[in-house]
Amino acid sequence: MPEIHPFKRLRLWTLKAAGDQGQIIVVTCDFCRVTHNYLPNDLEKLCGDVSLDRLLGKFRCDGCGKKHYLRMNLHFPHGSEVGTLKVRRLKQIRTVTVPVWSDDVLR
Repeated sequence: MPEIHPFKRLRLWTLKAAGDQGQIIVVTCDFCRVTHNYLPNDLEKLCGDVSLDRLLGKFRCDGCGKKHYLRMNLHFPHGSEVGTLKVRRLKQIRTVTVPVWSDDVLR
């Protein structure tokens, strides 16, 4: 049987399913060579339960600010990585209120 292309495989997999399986999402910026590990449950609180192929379109790199160089992989942590693997955790979500003004004539 032919192998399924990785992007089609990610289309079927959601954040909730990855969190239930104990997987970690590894996001790498190929421009500035920075790698971060995320827990799917933290990303689910931020974005909702979306499929993994749509997840990268919502983020930018913290270092360079570019979004087209991001690459995502799924990683199942081994037993030896439990105490040593660095994971970015969601501390809080801030909502910024921005006023929108319109010019009008005094009546």
